[in-house]
Amino acid sequence: MKKYLVLFLLLVFIGSFTVVGQAQDVEIDFWYALSGNIQEVTLSMVEDFNESHPDIQVNPVHRGSYSEVLTSSIAAYRTGNAPHIVQVYEVGTQTLLDSNAIKPVYELFEENNVEINWDNFIGPLKAYYSVEGNLSSLPFNSSTPFLYYNKDAFEEAGLDPEQPPTTFKEVEEYGKQLVESGVVENGLTVGWPSWVLAENMFTWHGQPITNNKNGYTDHASELKINSEFGVELFKQFKEWEEENIFTYEGREGTPNPSFLTGQTGMIITSTAYLGGFKEGADFEIGSGFIPHKEGYPQGNSLIGGATLWVYDGHSDEEYQAITEFLDYIASADQQVRWHKETGYLPVTQDAVDQLDEEGWFEENPNHSTAFNQLNVETDTGEFAGLRLGDFVAIREIVLSEIESIFSGDKTVENALDDAVEKSNQRLQRYIEANVE
Repeated sequence: MKKYLVLFLLLVFIGSFTVVGQAQDVEIDFWYALSGNIQEVTLSMVEDFNESHPDIQVNPVHRGSYSEVLTSSIAAYRTGNAPHIVQVYEVGTQTLLDSNAIKPVYELFEENNVEINWDNFIGPLKAYYSVEGNLSSLPFNSSTPFLYYNKDAFEEAGLDPEQPPTTFKEVEEYGKQLVESGVVENGLTVGWPSWVLAENMFTWHGQPITNNKNGYTDHASELKINSEFGVELFKQFKEWEEENIFTYEGREGTPNPSFLTGQTGMIITSTAYLGGFKEGADFEIGSGFIPHKEGYPQGNSLIGGATLWVYDGHSDEEYQAITEFLDYIASADQQVRWHKETGYLPVTQDAVDQLDEEGWFEENPNHSTAFNQLNVETDTGEFAGLRLGDFVAIREIVLSEIESIFSGDKTVENALDDAVEKSNQRLQRYIEANVE
């Protein structure tokens, strides 16, 4: 009897030890918004981290679109159930900075004694998400727009397939030649129209989008897209539309099929589509900088995509685990993999150097275009980014007014004036509600 009692107690002890061991595992919830191939790569990276860190379990949870991740995570925080890590697009930057719900990543690394070289992060990426030089969130899937073009169509139309247009004048000339030769139906389209036309086109030409240096020196309270430059810009695209040099094909990635099927010869859209374009196109793709309008200074392009934010209110053990996960994501090997498999920019110089040493950029020159464009020498200094309160609503306002221009419902002046008036009301309400 004693023998069985000892055996029973031994089994109880072993079972208790196992439970205690399991209880020591730390679980981290990671809410994200990516889909398709990019989602698969993300899940694979998380799985690899979990396998290499058996005491940490990162639980990836798809929470819908970017805006849905932002709003649902803030709602969860207010009820005391915030996720640990959220992937939020650049539009949510000001909202999260003002939320008092975020633990800045630079503090996270300091408190957990994990060394990381913040200066190793690519300058424009670091600048976009930093406050007083310190990163508030960790750059993850970062992108910027540039020009893609159909090299086969260029050659068939009698254009040099190695020379993309660099100016508005060349866009017009090349677009006309492409269309008149019958090779394509339209010369140019754009993806993510508000991001490309009402944001990047402004900073690329050294023009402010808002006051207070695009919201970086103080909260933006006045949109400026109805400036002389803005009116000239949209009138030019409207004129091109009438000649089939430009075609408006819709929001976000909706215009992509127009380019991939050969209907349109050029598209200005996110670098994030590079991998998909290479797989989906049956023609050779070329790339170049955003074309520049003559008579204006050379500025810089803006960052898009998303970063990883950490919510406040979690335990020390959880923050240690979060730091390890973020450090893993930012490592050169993971960033090289991320770039190769998705087309997004690697976020650190170490990753860029590793890719360069491997001969990646030499073999895949389209992948170097974004870096070269981000490092272009500017005439008037750089706009670090764009921070707007209620940015989600404002981008929707601007996009709707852009569409009214190309549908012919409004003149350029009326549409831009309406966009500014409606947006300024939003900005003022945001400041009144969120700024002491």
